[in-house]
Amino acid sequence: MCYAEERAMRKLGLVLAAFAMVWVSPPAASATVAQRQVAASATFDSGILRVERFGRRGAQALVFVPGLFCGSWEWNAQINALSKSYDVLVVTLPGMDGRLMIAGDDLMQRAAHSIHELIATQKLKSPILVGHSLGGTLSVYFAEHYTGDLAGVVTVEGGYPIAPTQAQRDAAVARSVAPYEKITQSQVGGVIRQTTLQYTITSKADVAAVEPLAARSDRAAIITWLRAALSLDLTPGLSAIAVPFTAIVPFDPQIDPYQGFPTEDRKRAAYATWVARAPRGEVIVIEPARHFVMFDRPEKFEQALDAAISR
Repeated sequence: MCYAEERAMRKLGLVLAAFAMVWVSPPAASATVAQRQVAASATFDSGILRVERFGRRGAQALVFVPGLFCGSWEWNAQINALSKSYDVLVVTLPGMDGRLMIAGDDLMQRAAHSIHELIATQKLKSPILVGHSLGGTLSVYFAEHYTGDLAGVVTVEGGYPIAPTQAQRDAAVARSVAPYEKITQSQVGGVIRQTTLQYTITSKADVAAVEPLAARSDRAAIITWLRAALSLDLTPGLSAIAVPFTAIVPFDPQIDPYQGFPTEDRKRAAYATWVARAPRGEVIVIEPARHFVMFDRPEKFEQALDAAISR
């Protein structure tokens, strides 16, 4: 996002928390947040992560990482569908979805090492890592540092730098954490809805369904994760990702112009330039859809994810 576009967004008075786009309201969609239909076969910790396991142990492993203020519930539709054929493991970050936050710094490095421990201790053979938003940023970070652990990595609108310079990224971090700094825990759900969900999920019913789930995340943890991840520019390290690297990207013609992407082609080209730094990078665009594309366009998202896994 360029500085001029950023100023224009502020003039519109739209404030957004991390890893969420700034949207105006498009027509309602019919998507629904899926309910889980299968039970976890195991729940355990790996380093700083909570892990839930589903499906066929010994089959091709898929490791899912949710976004900010999300838990494994974000991937319910994928758990339901993919656990029939795959060994599905879903992690939850500390401080998210009712988990206690941890002390200390280096969250991204510690979380990545915890995924590495998960793969090693569970003897997962060449898993595919899939992350959304913050989870997508962590997935790209992991692939850059532990590329030999994976058969592929998929990021769902995560990891793309929020601004071109460190100073601009630091300023964006400050704006993103501001809504959470002086509120109580009981106010978290409302702030998430007002600053993020209503702009990143099309269906009002889905916004209402997600709000109480998102509200389970710790206020201070949201701030800490924002600071840990939003300031990163992972672009220089993409060349280290030797496995297939797929970016699934939503586009909406009413809202993406505020992000500097007036057309689908412009957004596709920007992401294509980014992923081209990886030897086997590819972009899949889904439109019209918002940031939580798995809720907005579930069938299209499943098709895109299947294509990414097949690579």
